[in-house]
Amino acid sequence: MQKVLKYIFTGVIVAIAVGLVLFKYRDYVTNPWTRDGQVRADVIQITSRVSGPIVNLPIRDNQFVKAGDLLFEIDPRTFQASLDQARAQLDETGDNVQALGKQVEAAQAGVNASRASIAQAQSAIDQFNATIAKNKSEYERKLELLPKKATSQRSVESAKASYDVSVQKKISAEAGLRQSHAALAESQASLAEAQAQLGAVGESNA
Repeated sequence: MQKVLKYIFTGVIVAIAVGLVLFKYRDYVTNPWTRDGQVRADVIQITSRVSGPIVNLPIRDNQFVKAGDLLFEIDPRTFQASLDQARAQLDETGDNVQALGKQVEAAQAGVNASRASIAQAQSAIDQFNATIAKNKSEYERKLELLPKKATSQRSVESAKASYDVSVQKKISAEAGLRQSHAALAESQASLAEAQAQLGAVGESNA
């Protein structure tokens, strides 16, 4: 009986010793330690795309995080101020675009008016050419009749006056035509300048 107890006691001691060895080995594997050893770990720096003061830091050192967790919060007031300023500039730009659009419309109206004046002046010149031809023919006819006593000197002078007046009116109409051409060139230059200032129409306008 004593031998059996001795064997059992010895076996228990051996089992305890083996268990202690396995426990220390496992502890050494999971938590190695030495005076001369170094532990190296991957360090990942987290930075934001924008800079600014941090107003909220909800995580702690060495905390386990997963994708989507809030790491820190930047003060939004600076960016809100920039957004408000950009919106104000956008509104001002929109007003400027509308004003430039009105200038383009006014310049286009000037071009159309100048073209209408040119057409009117050309039409007047054509009418005066017909009148001049008629008055000249009448004047020459009366000159031929005057030696034959078929008309009076007064009638001849009246025909000549009508002819001279029609010629002067044509000269004035030609001057008006030149002025209309000059006004058209000026209106077209103003239109081109206004269109250049306005830029492209639609969302492609910078």
